[in-house]
Amino acid sequence: MPTTPATVTAKGSWEPSAPAPHHVLQDAHLPVMTLRESALTNNTAVMQAYVERHGLLFAPHMKTHMAPALAQRQIDAGAWGVTLASVQQAMVAWEHGIRHVLIANEVLDPAGLRWLASRRAVDPSSDVLCYVDSTAGVDAAAAAASSVDGELHVLVEVGFPGGRTGARSAAAATSVAGAASDAGLVLRGVSGYEGGLPGVDEARAYVAGVLDVAAAVRPLVAGPRALLSMGGSAWFDAVSEAVAARPDDLDVLLRSGAYLTHDDGFYEERTPFHRHPTEGTLRAAIEVWGRVTSCPEPGLALVAVGKRDISFDEGLPVVRQIRTGGTADATQSVPAPGAVTVTRLDDQHCYLALATGVALTPGDVVLFGISHPCTVFDKWRQVHVIDDDDTVLETIATWF
Repeated sequence: MPTTPATVTAKGSWEPSAPAPHHVLQDAHLPVMTLRESALTNNTAVMQAYVERHGLLFAPHMKTHMAPALAQRQIDAGAWGVTLASVQQAMVAWEHGIRHVLIANEVLDPAGLRWLASRRAVDPSSDVLCYVDSTAGVDAAAAAASSVDGELHVLVEVGFPGGRTGARSAAAATSVAGAASDAGLVLRGVSGYEGGLPGVDEARAYVAGVLDVAAAVRPLVAGPRALLSMGGSAWFDAVSEAVAARPDDLDVLLRSGAYLTHDDGFYEERTPFHRHPTEGTLRAAIEVWGRVTSCPEPGLALVAVGKRDISFDEGLPVVRQIRTGGTADATQSVPAPGAVTVTRLDDQHCYLALATGVALTPGDVVLFGISHPCTVFDKWRQVHVIDDDDTVLETIATWF
């Protein structure tokens, strides 16, 4: 592809600048990953409209893409801030000017806790929170805050049996909340994660239980408003339904992340918008472009795309389009269902099974859709944003 000019930011980090407009296949070094601008625009608007319609706050999960440019797009559309999974990720957001940050995780590392506790001294307008779910976590957070004469704002995470983190009962969560208040932490409310549950009914019942805990710990939350945070991209309709009758002084902060790019697999199958089509529709934005390098026997083609380039943890990629000849002006075609199927990935090879009568030629280009965006972004440091005519509009950086 044409050389992308680079800029050095004030903090000394390298970021690509916008390239001159060109077709993504012009002088391309494949494989490349792209995002469709039209899909990003649609998905951003649809999800922001959803949370506003249901009276929710929104902190999309930045760990999905770890691209500050995309996070800023989400904030500009109306998001409160961003969610991250670790202190290291939060540092990336902070260094790119994002000051409203929720770490949706327990933090026990002393250095990380000290950094969190010092943020308000650096920028009094910032709002940075993390989770606690045990007295050990409370003790570590309080010690870190004391060591830097800082302030740590926390949510008590409420889990469920067999799930991941979070206090396993309302009584345990209430006990942790009391310990946090007694230790001098700033208790802001409660949180949970419904995404690991098997269905919308189970998710709705669980969120209702977390809402009960929020009411139980409300006397320990100083200030005029308390916070309840829930997050996931599969059952957020269960969240909005379960909290519809919440108290007037309780804010609900949703943390969905995969909606921005959506996908052609895991989230396409599970999106709540299939259950509520009048609420909106998401479109898959991600494509990985690869070139056919070998057609060694009938019914088989190999593309130079593999596990190093594309996600595979929640399902194999799917073939969205073929560009015969692989040039910028190549003929485009969409294979019939079952005609061209991904059967296997090696580190840098993709195996395509071709139905009878279907043929590819070395040099052809294949556009793949993916399943689970979180594990494709981390394979790329530069991602092209393209228009519907395949013109590269900008090249954004990821920070993993």
